[in-house]
Amino acid sequence: MNGITSSQESMLFDEETFSEIQTDLRDTAYSNLLMLEDKDLFEMTLKRGISEEKLGEFLNGRKRIKKEETEQMLISSTEITQQCDDTFAGNLNFQYSFADNGTGQDWAYSQILDKLFIKMEKVLPLRFIWEPPMEGLFLRTAIMFKLEQFRNDPVRRCYNHMADSHSFNQNIDDQKKKHVVHCVNHSASIYIEKNEHLSILTPLRTHEPGSSYMPMCYKFLCKNSCPSGMNRRPTELVFTLENDKGVILGRRKLLIRICSCPKRDKQKEETELLSDNLGNNQVTKRKSTKHPLHSGKKMPSLCDQHVYKVQINIVGKENYLAVLKYAYDIMAGQAVKTGQYELFKPYMDDILHNTP
Repeated sequence: MNGITSSQESMLFDEETFSEIQTDLRDTAYSNLLMLEDKDLFEMTLKRGISEEKLGEFLNGRKRIKKEETEQMLISSTEITQQCDDTFAGNLNFQYSFADNGTGQDWAYSQILDKLFIKMEKVLPLRFIWEPPMEGLFLRTAIMFKLEQFRNDPVRRCYNHMADSHSFNQNIDDQKKKHVVHCVNHSASIYIEKNEHLSILTPLRTHEPGSSYMPMCYKFLCKNSCPSGMNRRPTELVFTLENDKGVILGRRKLLIRICSCPKRDKQKEETELLSDNLGNNQVTKRKSTKHPLHSGKKMPSLCDQHVYKVQINIVGKENYLAVLKYAYDIMAGQAVKTGQYELFKPYMDDILHNTP
């Protein structure tokens, strides 16, 4: 059945000899290709006198076919839909965090908006965590429109940034040109297009020794403001943790705006949010003035209004900026929660004035 004659069958290697041959071959340049599961095929190949070069070509082809079949299975196993897009950690407690706080020049994150602002073609470093560590998992990354009326529309680069004449397109495959998001630190990532929706599927390995996370770095190759692309529609990054069958084990989201000036746009949107909350609070005050509550009790203060002056020395510009950013975000959050925007605004403006 396997093409070996009765005389050849008598010459098949015993288990000990087969093991010794495998051990010897581990030291050769193509050893990773010779660890076949089919012992008969291995022995038959050696008996027929096929050269090492031919054997290497055969096994390389077999490996390529297997890789293509695996990729096709992964591509066809799932597709991006809006049927259920809630965030959840799942049984593996799927989480992500930023690798650093950003400088405000390349990218900046707003705590009160829970939104990322980043320049085009700048690297965003993220760290993904799942417990316990295990093999056979995949991370799917996609950028999608936030608003429900655009949820089914595919997000892709504008015609200008997708053109062959664009400098970035000189070094990427055609299948990647439509993708707004690119993974820059994992060459094994698969760029998928299904039903016009685009995503990146990255095989996840277990954490490196001494590390508790998997680093992922992304670049964004189009802007939210591009007319023929996202066209100023709000977008979000969607990260899903999946197994090899495409079953979603966890999902996380991150609002994102790809722009020319992250720091400026962040401050603008935060100010708009605070102003909206201030306006709503003033409407509430006018309504309560018409119908005052005469309870005889003094209304408690919404927050501590005492101003504390802090004078500290900080080593390093990045550390200095991080302290200023934290102080600004804390007061901005309090302003939103309490509606006392006018109280916090002068001190927030003072922080911005002292930010290089």
